[in-house]
Amino acid sequence: MKATQDNVEAIWVQALTKVYMRNQSLIKWLVYSRDALARVAKTADGVHALVDVSFSVNRGEAFGIIGRNGAGKSTLLQILAGTLQASAGECRIKGRVTALLELGSGFNPEFSGRENIILAGSILGISRREMERKFDGIAAFADIGTFIEQPVKTYSTGMLMRVAFAVAVSVEPDVLIIDEALSVGDILFQQKCNRRLRELIDSGVTLLVVTHDTSFVLNICHRALWLEKGRMAYLGKASDCVREYLTAMSAAAGNEINAPASLDGLAESTLPAVPPLDVGTCQRLGDGGVVVQRVWLINEAGESSTVYQLGEWCRLAVLIKAEQDARLVSGGCELRDRHGQVIFATGLRVVHRLFDEIPAGQCRLVVMRFKLEIRPGQYTLDVGCGAGEKEDNMWQRVVAAAVIEVSSTPEQEIVHGFVRLPYEVTTFRVAGPESMTARAT
Repeated sequence: MKATQDNVEAIWVQALTKVYMRNQSLIKWLVYSRDALARVAKTADGVHALVDVSFSVNRGEAFGIIGRNGAGKSTLLQILAGTLQASAGECRIKGRVTALLELGSGFNPEFSGRENIILAGSILGISRREMERKFDGIAAFADIGTFIEQPVKTYSTGMLMRVAFAVAVSVEPDVLIIDEALSVGDILFQQKCNRRLRELIDSGVTLLVVTHDTSFVLNICHRALWLEKGRMAYLGKASDCVREYLTAMSAAAGNEINAPASLDGLAESTLPAVPPLDVGTCQRLGDGGVVVQRVWLINEAGESSTVYQLGEWCRLAVLIKAEQDARLVSGGCELRDRHGQVIFATGLRVVHRLFDEIPAGQCRLVVMRFKLEIRPGQYTLDVGCGAGEKEDNMWQRVVAAAVIEVSSTPEQEIVHGFVRLPYEVTTFRVAGPESMTARAT
């Protein structure tokens, strides 16, 4: 993923607010000026879908918007696309905008795919002759065969998305706005869409996308905005934004009651004799009701280490302390690649076994062991703990508690992909009459 090409703002949003009013007459909203509407929006008793949202996106930048359902993501995109008016604030977009919002919006169900493609171009100010010149490429990208000549009402949801996306990326937009459209469709088409989006971004197209797919944000977007109940919860690097969001969502989910481990059933263990990791300067998220006291990384030789060979076992020990009485306590870790994508996670929640309680001031030790069958390179390790249920939860996460280096020797097999799964490869000589056919070919 390349950096943005320049610092020219393609999208500018300042103090954007959207309020859906309760029991307000249509006449009032027709008569009031925009300034009057803004004043009413700040004091009105209504549903605040957006509140003082401000950000900018540079030309050639991929910008993601994440958040739970009802956070205001789609409302924001509709305002930017011009299909919805803000109650207050301003926004500007430079260049031709192509928006892929509600799936199939703008398509006439009675028209064929070809006719809708021509129509979509005319709405964007592109001549019929130009759209006919582009048609073969659009049809090839959509890849729905002869259905392109059939009425859109006969299309499946996936087919409709294919045509809509093919049009959106083929009309040479300056700004492309997408709202969850890529969540529909098969994996092969999604991969093709991702490749095309990367090409567009590299050519200077600005991408603004709303999605629940955090891996998409990590791998495609430069920066991201997390919206929570219409307000800006976090704005920054895509990896940092996704990490903050997932951490908060994990904490909000609480811990499930699954075979808690009582104190009477626990074996005693001394703390590791090797030096712990230095996590004093690491970023810590959470409320601190339960905390990560110390962390150890131990290799197969029993030594403290952050450097491992491909296929070597790693032992992670986490000492959890309760700053206040805590019940249903969990501890775990996440291993992330250079894009911030979680490639492995484990812990007490994964094995459905929690500490039933930890009195204030006491500690418990969680030891995890995993084999590093992953592509050589550097990875960050987050460790954390949580306690309670739903609204009563407490938690803490230590971000990048360690940077783990995985290397391989020349004699070791190359890892093709992210991980090396257990596998078998077998060859056979064909028996029977088919063997002659096999030799002939």
